[in-house]
Amino acid sequence: MELKHRFAFRPIFQLGFALVCLFLGVQHLSAQQRVNPAPPPNSPAQPPDIGVQRTFSGYTIGSGDILDIKVADEDDMSGQYQVDGAGEIRLPLLTTPFHAAGSTTFVLASEISTALKKQEILKNPSVTIFIQRGVSHNITIMGPVSRPGLYPLESQTTTLLDAISMSGGLLPNAGPTATINHAAPSENGAAVSTNESATSIELSDLVSGKNRSLNVGVHPGDVITVSTAPVVYVVGAVIRPGAFAVQDTKRGLTVLQALAMVEGAQPTASMGKAVIVRQSASESAREEIPLDLNAVIRGKTKDPVLEANDILFIPESGFKKGTRRLGEAAVQAASQVTGYGLGLRVAAF
Repeated sequence: MELKHRFAFRPIFQLGFALVCLFLGVQHLSAQQRVNPAPPPNSPAQPPDIGVQRTFSGYTIGSGDILDIKVADEDDMSGQYQVDGAGEIRLPLLTTPFHAAGSTTFVLASEISTALKKQEILKNPSVTIFIQRGVSHNITIMGPVSRPGLYPLESQTTTLLDAISMSGGLLPNAGPTATINHAAPSENGAAVSTNESATSIELSDLVSGKNRSLNVGVHPGDVITVSTAPVVYVVGAVIRPGAFAVQDTKRGLTVLQALAMVEGAQPTASMGKAVIVRQSASESAREEIPLDLNAVIRGKTKDPVLEANDILFIPESGFKKGTRRLGEAAVQAASQVTGYGLGLRVAAF
């Protein structure tokens, strides 16, 4: 009898246990919903906060800039206005022009709002100004870059690397430095470049990331000039003749390094009759230096450093002697390398 009662109560106990588990599960789910509430249906997804910064919030206006001026509840005044050569803009309904050049968008918006109040056009005007086109906020990039020219500054935090990227990057004959001639603002708000304030940047350290402080900011009116690397020519009886940009001007490029760049001499080369043709301002002063490459390779003769525009010429065996003829052949071979577009390569050691 006692055993029968024990089995009779088991279903009731199991049912009660199940109800308790269900209650605890509902409470847990409710707590989760309170902590992480689901978004309402049909609501737009919120973009992640990636620190996007609005540009030109405090932009300094210059002559030629096109301003997008919005005046709340006043369509006759809202529109696009270009700052004239005197640095002024004129708005309908307002009696006097505003001197915009040299002012920021914030200050000009405040001045327009104040004028609307004084002339009793609006009681509580709301004025916002954005730059439709910043004509006066440009930088110039010159030298061996892919697309030299004039570029607008689309951010107040544009850096030298940004500027190089805008121009398509450096060409193989880019030199070791970039010079930034900083601009000084003029009376009408435009920026005028001046050589009195210039910054020289080592490009190798900048591009490699060795010195992040070299990635300086650029400003409206700045002129960035990338230097051109010195070029040497290796021609004649070599495997891959060509022109080579020497980007490490401190170390330079030696004759043996140049020989390695062209993958060595051909079997028919006359190594003992090489010549270095050193260019000069006048052709009559051109220097032609005989060179025994066999002696250099064996270490019996110092490995000379090539200078800018030097031509290392290695003749074929059986080439007629005569320094003048060697020099003429070297110059002709170098011009063919350039003319046939065999490619400017970077001498990196």
